[in-house]
Amino acid sequence: MPTVEQEIKAQFSKVFVKSDWSLFKRIAESHLERAVFVRKADMDRIEPELRLLARNIEKRLLIGIGTELLLKSVYLRHGFSINLPEKPDKNTDPPFPFTFQQIQGIAQASDKTYMLAMLIDKLAAVPAVGKLAADEQRGLLIAKVFRNKEGHGVVTKHAFDPTNYRDIEKSLVTVYSRAFSET
Repeated sequence: MPTVEQEIKAQFSKVFVKSDWSLFKRIAESHLERAVFVRKADMDRIEPELRLLARNIEKRLLIGIGTELLLKSVYLRHGFSINLPEKPDKNTDPPFPFTFQQIQGIAQASDKTYMLAMLIDKLAAVPAVGKLAADEQRGLLIAKVFRNKEGHGVVTKHAFDPTNYRDIEKSLVTVYSRAFSET
């Protein structure tokens, strides 16, 4: 009998295909746009003294989630699978990232995709994107930390660095330019 987690995961399970890239991109863009426009006034269901904190947390979460979905879109659009092998075997599985051709004949987990850290780490293997300069990759790493930290805890104060947002912007502009030929 499946556990509650297995039962619910099954509701969202899918081995993604190349044509899914567009949906991933559109939803990523929705999250990123919402991050730009979310305001304290949108936090009207929380007490006034916590609205700025709630807005900032939501902004960082949306940036992190949007970045992850955008990178998954990049991989899919350029012919790479984002699902993990069902039963990983270092002897027979191609190393990530692998194309849909390379993974043919190997069962993929419909409930597990590669995580943001691996997507960032292996992005240079997508020929359309190639190796990012350190300052271009920095923003992706910041977005990952935003998603991870805001999704797992609440900190009322941190050292705010406005350049973090410019670094994320630079990274995303580079990804859009190379992977989608968009500015």
